Amino acid sequence: MACLLYCVTQPAPEVSVAPGVCEAAVQSCEMLGVRLYWSNLDDPEVCLGAAESLKKAAVQFHQVLREVLAVTTPIPFRFPTLLEREEVFEESLSSEQELYHEALARVGNALQYEIVGTWTDDPQADFSKPVTGKEYLQRRQQSSGRIAAVENKLKSVTADSVREWRGRQERKTHRWFALVPRENRERFLASLRSAGGSVGIKLRLSGPWPPSEFVTPRGAGG
Repeated sequence: MACLLYCVTQPAPEVSVAPGVCEAAVQSCEMLGVRLYWSNLDDPEVCLGAAESLKKAAVQFHQVLREVLAVTTPIPFRFPTLLEREEVFEESLSSEQELYHEALARVGNALQYEIVGTWTDDPQADFSKPVTGKEYLQRRQQSSGRIAAVENKLKSVTADSVREWRGRQERKTHRWFALVPRENRERFLASLRSAGGSVGIKLRLSGPWPPSEFVTPRGAGG
């Protein structure tokens, strides 16, 4: 047997969750000033060993996080984080105790939304293709300018509903992450709907998610 860890939250409220990974019951307990959620897996090799089983388990893992997130904000563990038995929980988590306290205090009851921007009018936006140094710099400058323009627009229209923004450039896309207080979520979504489109870029919104991009203690996130 092994214990699969899902997340930590503030001690209250306690959330009742449907069966989780491998249909195992989701349990929780309060310790070290946080609430820990986990499942006891009778045979982790069967449950997590094969690629298809692992994929199914990951879906179930994230479903548990969504159920917790509907009530309170979780700080998730990386999937799969396993411990040998319940008796070692406190010892294992004690080294991260202050990190989790700080993370939970920082995000409060906020949610994470993600916006992925894909350029629709620039077939040469793939920076993995060989180009001259001058061409590369020109592309980077152009891309940086467009990203900044979109980012300024997003921040402007959602100024009264987002606590913090973060961004990450990828090869062909740019991702923006918004930390939104739970009570502001409808205002945030309405602001985005009223903003209209931006020329040359397609924006796709997803969420809410646990705020992993804003707080990532060791062993957490994902």
